[in-house]
Amino acid sequence: MRITGGEACGRVITAPPGLEIRPTSSKVRQAFFNILAHKINGCRFLDLCAGTGLMGIEALSRGAASLVSIETNKVFAKQVQANLKHLGYAGQSEVIITDVARALPILTEKSFDIIFADPPYKDALVKKLPELIGKYDLLDDEGIFILEHLKTLAPKVPGDSQLECSSTRNYGQTSISFFAHKSVSSNDETPECDSKNN
Repeated sequence: MRITGGEACGRVITAPPGLEIRPTSSKVRQAFFNILAHKINGCRFLDLCAGTGLMGIEALSRGAASLVSIETNKVFAKQVQANLKHLGYAGQSEVIITDVARALPILTEKSFDIIFADPPYKDALVKKLPELIGKYDLLDDEGIFILEHLKTLAPKVPGDSQLECSSTRNYGQTSISFFAHKSVSSNDETPECDSKNN
């Protein structure tokens, strides 16, 4: 897997063999970073369900100031740590080996500018994460939470949630939905509220 942008563009990261990991496709990855290009530089990035760690590593390559990666599988997490060290990003990053439900409460003393999550498509987390991110107040005031999910399983947030969906972009059967604090979801820097096919 190759990094598609930034100072480490073209460099390869490795992943454990097997089919348990479903990396974000290069098309979706490039779209993600194009949309958020104005927010990446200097940001604090949280990668939930990190898998290969590619999204967080690419964020660092493109100028993110720091990265926290959450991965429950020890083998995958150790490989993420190895890739970060190999690319020279160990000092800017932290890999926490636990499941997301346990990780979120221990991250409440931090805040992040960008949170990305790509849970297994049929996992219950897909529908729960927007509410949980708001509950634990993990986003900076103008931060964005991005969730990758199946187009047919769009997440919803309850009316009393701190977050609301500002945009959903569709890439074949995959969608990425953007969530922001209600007070800033209409901000010009937040992707417009729509549903687009690409």
